[in-house]
Amino acid sequence: MTDDDTTRRSQFDQRLARLEQKVAPRKASAGKTGLSDQSSLGVAFRIASDMIAGIAVGLGIGYELDRWTGYRPAFIITFAMLGMAAGLRNVWRVVNVMDAPEDGAQKNGRSQRGQRIDD
Repeated sequence: MTDDDTTRRSQFDQRLARLEQKVAPRKASAGKTGLSDQSSLGVAFRIASDMIAGIAVGLGIGYELDRWTGYRPAFIITFAMLGMAAGLRNVWRVVNVMDAPEDGAQKNGRSQRGQRIDD
């Protein structure tokens, strides 16, 4: 290693330390606004609204398709079930985000977006 490489490395380390000091307050404030900090009542309202919205959208689409095609109960039943499934999927997402560890990693070694953590 030459003196030039050592000088460059020390300059890089100094710049990196300054950047980490600037970013540290942002990380601390971003970590405080997670879903786990929400009140229980807020989470309950979110879960209820996700379920109601899924069912309402499914019923609306099913009703319009039934009116358009002339089949009375077929599309309403089908899309109401699809709406319930979508609502349950949204509830599942909310519950999984609440149970996720603080660092954003899930128990299976993947991030919240599904990417491997060590990549």
